[in-house]
Amino acid sequence: MRWGGDLQWRDEAIVAADLETSGRLKEFALQPWRLPRGDSWITSASFLTHANTGSAPLLSQLFPTKAQIVSALERILFNNWTVLGWNIAFDVSYLMALGDDVADLCMQISWLDGMLMWRHYDIEPEYEFQTAKHLKRSYALKPAAMETWLPHVPPYNEDVDFHATDPVNLARLQKYNDDDNVHTRIISRMIWGKLTPAQRRAVLIQAEAIPLVAQANLLGLPIDQLTVRHLAAKLDIDAAAYLHELAPDGMTEKIVRSPKQLAELMFDVWKLPVLKENKSKVEGKLPNRSTDKEVLHELAFVDPRAKKIKLYREALNARGKFCESVDQSVIYNEDGRTHPVARLFGTYTDRMTVASKQGKGKDERQIGFALHQMKREKEFREIVTVEEGCDIVEFDAAGQEFRWMATASNDQTMLNLCLPGEDAHSYMGSQIVGVDYMEMLRKVHEEDKTAGQNRYLGKFANLSLQYRTSARKLRSKARVDYDIPLELPEAQRIHATYQRVYPGVPDYWERQIAIVKSLGYVETFGGNRIKVEGDWNGTWGWSMGSTAINARIQGTGADQKHLAMAVIKDTLREFGGRLMFDLHDGLYMAIPSAVRPKAVDTLKRLLDNLPYQAAWGFTPPIPMPWDCKVGKAWGRLKEVKFA
Repeated sequence: MRWGGDLQWRDEAIVAADLETSGRLKEFALQPWRLPRGDSWITSASFLTHANTGSAPLLSQLFPTKAQIVSALERILFNNWTVLGWNIAFDVSYLMALGDDVADLCMQISWLDGMLMWRHYDIEPEYEFQTAKHLKRSYALKPAAMETWLPHVPPYNEDVDFHATDPVNLARLQKYNDDDNVHTRIISRMIWGKLTPAQRRAVLIQAEAIPLVAQANLLGLPIDQLTVRHLAAKLDIDAAAYLHELAPDGMTEKIVRSPKQLAELMFDVWKLPVLKENKSKVEGKLPNRSTDKEVLHELAFVDPRAKKIKLYREALNARGKFCESVDQSVIYNEDGRTHPVARLFGTYTDRMTVASKQGKGKDERQIGFALHQMKREKEFREIVTVEEGCDIVEFDAAGQEFRWMATASNDQTMLNLCLPGEDAHSYMGSQIVGVDYMEMLRKVHEEDKTAGQNRYLGKFANLSLQYRTSARKLRSKARVDYDIPLELPEAQRIHATYQRVYPGVPDYWERQIAIVKSLGYVETFGGNRIKVEGDWNGTWGWSMGSTAINARIQGTGADQKHLAMAVIKDTLREFGGRLMFDLHDGLYMAIPSAVRPKAVDTLKRLLDNLPYQAAWGFTPPIPMPWDCKVGKAWGRLKEVKFA
């Protein structure tokens, strides 16, 4: 069931698959990278075809051997069957852990995920506007999917021991495993029947990334532990210097780590003005006086101690997130690597997220780090390296959100600025400061300092204003995130300039909100739908409008990356490469150095010419190019120039 073929559901071509796993410690059951060392294993495997869901399954086996699993996978591949599971990337990771030969089989097989299908059919933003529940919805098979789709089926997992060793409980575990597959097949077939052709194609395209993500989760990221220690030492020195300067005024590490104590010191002792209050989550309690980075940035103009607090806190937080967490994960994983586990469908726009921890409370384990929050500075990114004999290759969708906003809004200026040789940020900078665009472009190429600063201002405006950002919020964003000392009148002028230069964008906002109000959902260019339902005049009305506007652009960006992975998957395999991780607009790969130049040329050609018409029934009116960088460490990537 490839995305370019027939979209009909055929039971005879679907194999439902599920694994149950355990380990030397129970927590190891969720860590496939421990299987090669014998610290985790597959306790039960179930591969069920439609014709034999009860009596003669393809494989229903306790403690299956590698040979048994390989035989099942080879038969699946030979018959061109599709393997269906629920959150199946986890199972694929465990299969791949059996060896490179099994991983290669997994790369060639077509996969399908029931959870992915359900999310495409019925995804809602994390905040359900119509009920104002601040809870993420569960798409797990049990109990969520069973209660929704098969409410008449009684619970069947109450007496299951997932780490059983005795024959009776092991037999119960195997039956449970097979039952999961039966229900996964039934529910998935029901959902498939409710999807539009565009949604089906979107599901199949996204499912192509399952083995790429599974392999990335299994192999993790090699870490230069010496560089981690050097970074930690530098952050320690920075933090100690700031604390030394603040200590005479009563500052301690304990105080800076406590928002309540920090507020008392700053506002009660130092008498700094209160700029913002956060509403207390506990009824009857007074609002909390905010000490967030925006407040500290503003107070830095009043008192230099506020800036030192900001820098001190940033050093402490960075050390915890990008040194301690990384080091802890490498030590815990025992393989010299960190394993931030990617989820293909972590957000309602379908962008990937990563989990850096496993378990909760006393059972919490640091298996990875906050990859999606990694700082852009070279000294931080240098900690992530690559296997010996390989290079890290980054392919980044150039100006992704700007290009999709240009396409959605049909703003002619934006569209023209996406053509080869144009520079949207220089153009916007020229409009803000009132200089000739071509003259500014020439000076930017000559690396003129003033022109570079003006281009940076244009970049800030282009990246900050396409989603209805207010002038007041723009001022705050400039000062806090871009270190631009913008005052409100200037922010208002830039805000007005943006809408004057790109009149199609505010028109798109109004038009898109009206469409979503009428339909009850946002639809991306790739056919993905996101429900937006509720009281448009109520508390969540503005947020619903923002989702209507943003989700089409950001969701299409996710569609584009899924299509990219579907297109390059086989080529990446042929060159012996692998996906390392996905971040923002970029795909990061490990490719053998010996073939890297040829691989990069081939991949660049594929990515610059993605089959949008065949995949989405739509051809973008502008080029959608990808930029490329290569290097031996994430922080040392150099741009590749193409002829």
